[in-house]
Amino acid sequence: MQLRRYAWISFVVAIGVIALKLCAYIFTNSISLLSDALESIVNVLGATAAIWALSVAARPPDDEHAYGHDKAEFFSSGFEGALILIAAIVISATAIWRLVYPSEVEVDALGIGLALLTSAINFMLARWLFDAAKVHESIALEADAHHLMSDVVTSVVVVVCVVLVGLTGWHWLDPMMAFVVGLNIVRMGLQLIRRSLDGLLDPAFTSTELAHIHNTLDTFTSAEVSFHAIRTRKSGVRRFVSLHVLVPGEWSVQRGHELSEEIEAALHASMANLHVLTHLEPKDDPASFIDIPLHRGKNIR
Repeated sequence: MQLRRYAWISFVVAIGVIALKLCAYIFTNSISLLSDALESIVNVLGATAAIWALSVAARPPDDEHAYGHDKAEFFSSGFEGALILIAAIVISATAIWRLVYPSEVEVDALGIGLALLTSAINFMLARWLFDAAKVHESIALEADAHHLMSDVVTSVVVVVCVVLVGLTGWHWLDPMMAFVVGLNIVRMGLQLIRRSLDGLLDPAFTSTELAHIHNTLDTFTSAEVSFHAIRTRKSGVRRFVSLHVLVPGEWSVQRGHELSEEIEAALHASMANLHVLTHLEPKDDPASFIDIPLHRGKNIR
């Protein structure tokens, strides 16, 4: 419930921000401000998807999902990325329409003030979500935070554009800026989709995370004990590592088992949400040193 609370707050704030941005558009008649408001609708839909994903991800493992439901968060961030792309298409089309059929932009102080207010609100919310995402390792909250921070930059640029139009009289700047905003949103959407797809493919640990594993194993390495075939993968917030533990062949099963238990406990203590699988092998057997390929059986294709 704790993570869903962040998403619910993001949802409520997004609705308020849309209302303020629409008021800013009414006061200024700026198509770039309207595009900014339309893009904020994605914030609402994204927060809704995050609420669903975090609800599913919070479910404990069951018979059909023995490793949990954490990957649901990647569906949320991928969905938000797709929504962002749709918003970008709508914004770009609206900008092109205004370029063909130009309309005068009014530099209204109240409208500009409302737009800047929404930027301040989104900035504070984004920073809060970034901190929560880091603590809880939530891709759904991180995606929401990235989107909000991009929204902040977009809003500030749009306000600057509206002021420039008022100072120069170049009304074509307004739809042109809206088109640029659309392109920036495309970039952000593609980044979210790419990261979501990567997460669904169970990527390996980062170099920093892998260093933690090796540093822990180094404390057990000796003339008698060594390691190889270290495999890592991440599934949502859960991390998985498997490795072969090489020990003298004359060791008893009990001694090897106790060492494996110590190694697993140390690895668990070194990293949160880590699942460890060890395989004991006799170092006297030359076959034990062969780093077995990822697929033991025949090619699955």
